[in-house]
Amino acid sequence: MPGKPIEAQLYADIEAAGGWESVWDQVANGETQTAIAEGFGVSQGFLSRVIHLDPARVRAFREAKRRYAVTLVEHTGELVKQVRENRDAIAKVREQASHARWEASKWDRELFGEDKGDVNVNVLNIAQWHIDALRHRTIDASPPPAEALQDRAAATAVPIGDASTAAPPALPEPVIGERAATSKGVTWDGTAARCWDCDRTDCPHARQEYARQAQAHADH
Repeated sequence: MPGKPIEAQLYADIEAAGGWESVWDQVANGETQTAIAEGFGVSQGFLSRVIHLDPARVRAFREAKRRYAVTLVEHTGELVKQVRENRDAIAKVREQASHARWEASKWDRELFGEDKGDVNVNVLNIAQWHIDALRHRTIDASPPPAEALQDRAAATAVPIGDASTAAPPALPEPVIGERAATSKGVTWDGTAARCWDCDRTDCPHARQEYARQAQAHADH
């Protein structure tokens, strides 16, 4: 038969390369069937057909894929640990983690599948939690909307009569691991004061500067 010499040569090449165990090791390390087949000079379809000629080889192949599933999620966990705290990087790792879970679930549904009510905690669960925490931290660090700034200003407003003696609100406590916020200060253009931290002319900081300038003018 035409395929027999090629099949016999494939068996010989696999044996020379360390036997089927070496093939399963490549599979467990994430090597694709296409790449393995190319290494032996045959097509992916031909290699797959030869594997499926023997049920024992099919079982060994699937076991190697289950080992690969564990390697895959561990690798994803390392990516998550090293992700930079910005939206693009987090979004990319989220996609990688999602694809890794899908691929891992194909080969080990018991450990990584979605159809179990109580899946044991694994690397992908931890990865997802870490990514979500970084995402929320990034969102929390975004500038608040104008309405929130106005509400904050109203809640912390100091009457003009008391502005010259009242202390302005302190800057927020720094997040652990981040540099403390620095004040941009308040400027006076001769007619109005602007607070560059609040980007307003009617916040407590600006009012305090206005009162100070008015008092200085009155003293002279």
